[in-house]
Amino acid sequence: MNDFNEFWSLYPRRVSKRTAQKAWDKETKQTAPEVILSGLRRQLPYLQSRDAQFIPHASTWLNQGRWEDETQPVQRNTGRRTIADAAREYITSNDYRGDAFGLPSIGRH
Repeated sequence: MNDFNEFWSLYPRRVSKRTAQKAWDKETKQTAPEVILSGLRRQLPYLQSRDAQFIPHASTWLNQGRWEDETQPVQRNTGRRTIADAAREYITSNDYRGDAFGLPSIGRH
């Protein structure tokens, strides 16, 4: 398996493979593939603990040199509702009628 294919198989959010391949080719001219792969392996537990929407695309991770980042702690779902959860529930509920700022309407004219 070549180095990019190994990177691609490990990375938890696989979108835009061609763009990621271009970023890989660019970055591996300056940095050894083993260094990038080692950084990815070190960060995998953190990346895999995040919601997919918050995992950067592989090309972004490469272009920003994220393999050099400090290892972040794994994020655990505490079961607590976030503000985003509450907003999502409110917008999809019957209480939200699409009025400005989601305020209840006094009356329709």
